[in-house]
Amino acid sequence: MAFGGIMNSSIPKQMRATVIDKFGGPEVFHLATMPVPEVGDLDVLVQVHTAGIGSWDPWIAEGGLGGRGRFPLVIGSDGSGTVAAVGPKVKRFKPGDVVYGYAYGNKKGGFFAEYAAIPQDSLVTIPKNISIDEAGVLAVSGITALLGLEELELKKGQSIMIWGASGGVGHIAVQIAKRMGARVLAVASGPDGVALVRRLGADMAADGHQEDMVEATKKFAPDGLDATLTFSSGPELHGALLQVRSQGRIAYPNGVEPEPKGAGADVVSYDGLPSHEVFDRLNRIIASGPFHVEIGHTYTMEEMIKAIQDVQKHHIGKLALRIRSGPEKAMPEDQRTMST
Repeated sequence: MAFGGIMNSSIPKQMRATVIDKFGGPEVFHLATMPVPEVGDLDVLVQVHTAGIGSWDPWIAEGGLGGRGRFPLVIGSDGSGTVAAVGPKVKRFKPGDVVYGYAYGNKKGGFFAEYAAIPQDSLVTIPKNISIDEAGVLAVSGITALLGLEELELKKGQSIMIWGASGGVGHIAVQIAKRMGARVLAVASGPDGVALVRRLGADMAADGHQEDMVEATKKFAPDGLDATLTFSSGPELHGALLQVRSQGRIAYPNGVEPEPKGAGADVVSYDGLPSHEVFDRLNRIIASGPFHVEIGHTYTMEEMIKAIQDVQKHHIGKLALRIRSGPEKAMPEDQRTMST
């Protein structure tokens, strides 16, 4: 197999993958054997260790991306693993690097497979203070959380309400907001969600389904909230958003429905898109101190249908798919060769 760049000579021609052959519900997922994806000039071939299961994956499986890709289709928006090969124009990685990355909408498929070909700007090396499993569920959530907080232009000491704070994106946002110096009201789901955001350092935690959120926001910020970052919506949210002061800001990633609205506050939507600059900023924040990525449950590839069913139910943090077991080690020099 010739990749035109630096490669590991032990790369197989075939791999196991969790695929769909048609759009539909969880039952369309199944295990299959398929070719290892070809690596383009700026691609990196990752031997996948762990993949994140996103709340958006059932939507993708139903055709939410408009039929992007060809069947059999491999999805899986974020994952981690070891670099097995790089394209000839790749400068940022070499075989043996341990990386995590973002594959949402990637034309060559996602991380629900033993190998994934990912553009180099959608990958980054893993910070030393998180595990390869944690990194496997981090990319989409971390980028979405960071870019949302940057849209809000928070200043030290300002108050922010994070709605959906115990979810895959929200619990990352809680930690980043605290590192930015903000006061955080974390609105979670369920007693386990409230307990999680308290452990992560939220200044105040509330259950958005059980508590009076207007009263909670008034208690937290009597003069009005400076900002809100929301990752879900619903009737409970509307009254709380009215507590954002007229000069405040509300941000939400595109896809949240119904769209949040405030009374005089500046409302902005955004896309959580990767770049190596965004990844570098995220890594610097994560590496600046202890950081926790909550993995609610880990599934095997054979359990993919159950994983897709469970991601649509109550859970905290992010669900994970284990592709490969065992410790990650750098590739020996004698396995690094230039293909012809």
